[in-house]
Amino acid sequence: MVGRPIISGCDGPTERLSSFVDTLLQPISKAQASYLKDTTDFINFIENTKVKKRTFLVSMDVTSLYTNIPHEEGIATVCRAYDEFHRNNPPIPTKYLRQMLTLILKENSFRFNGKDYLQIHGTAMGTKMAVAFANIFMASIETQILSESIAKPTAWKRYIDDIFSLWDISKPDIQTFIERANSHHPTIKFTAEISDTETTFLDTIVYKGKRFQDQSVLDIKTHFKPTETFQYTHFSSSHPPGVKKGFVKGEAIRLLRTNSSKETFEENIRKFKSRLLARGYPKRLIETLLSDVKFTERTSALQQKNDNRKEIFPFVTQYQPAVPKLKHVLMEKWHLIQNQPSLQQIFKEPPIISFKKSKSLNDILVRAKI
Repeated sequence: MVGRPIISGCDGPTERLSSFVDTLLQPISKAQASYLKDTTDFINFIENTKVKKRTFLVSMDVTSLYTNIPHEEGIATVCRAYDEFHRNNPPIPTKYLRQMLTLILKENSFRFNGKDYLQIHGTAMGTKMAVAFANIFMASIETQILSESIAKPTAWKRYIDDIFSLWDISKPDIQTFIERANSHHPTIKFTAEISDTETTFLDTIVYKGKRFQDQSVLDIKTHFKPTETFQYTHFSSSHPPGVKKGFVKGEAIRLLRTNSSKETFEENIRKFKSRLLARGYPKRLIETLLSDVKFTERTSALQQKNDNRKEIFPFVTQYQPAVPKLKHVLMEKWHLIQNQPSLQQIFKEPPIISFKKSKSLNDILVRAKI
């Protein structure tokens, strides 16, 4: 059995260094031509792309991308992209970026089953800069592959290691392209799904439906893995009410975004309601939370919102079911802080309530060995 280590970088010796490197690499990662931010970004791409009748839909996956990026090649690729992006005015000298990348990648040690290990190949999956690092590396690899290919896709988009492309050539020619792509690099390999009707990408199924026939635009519906059991957090569990309500509303909005037809959206919402009822959620609460999620609001739901959040101090505590209205209690006494000039300068906005995980039975019975 083949495995790959996934170790959290939280509180690790290179955690803050990796966070700093991530701020340097994120703008470069987002500037790549194939870059996809998330599922919503992909759906907006589909909504604005006209597709020919005989187009093939191809979804590709990079096999174990993170652990298959050679250290030296990855560092050289990222530093080269850093130089090209910033031209003659980088935030820090490239030599320091190279040193930081080397430290993060080559000093990645961990303990498992009583033995100490050092990862000598690939990117640590639990370090913050891993995503941007892998994105920039893959952008270089795909650019080389596409430039060397005679046949070109009409569209090529990628979310880290998942690739979606459209082709107006024959299926055998696409298969030839994939074979050549798999021989381009010694460790970067691809699996692919080729179809002239539908394919799966991220958490969506992209297909040629009614809208395709009428407008030459692909349709989308929500994709659920065959192993999905829909074991939502039970309503009786000791979670803050806002967490339960937020989950229901958030999942409903996801269904709204990932279904381009009213019929599939309403079908998924019906199934979602029945699953919530099976997990103890009151019918009245479900109807109230889902009443605002309507198919007519789909265009608005697909708009990418700018992050204009104010700096707000969180009030962090453990959730106690005995005090469900902690926010109201806090706000009733908020005037005591606002009447203090020195505190008023610090707390310019009312706080948000942030609940941290309380001890579970598992935490009490099982001790993790540090």
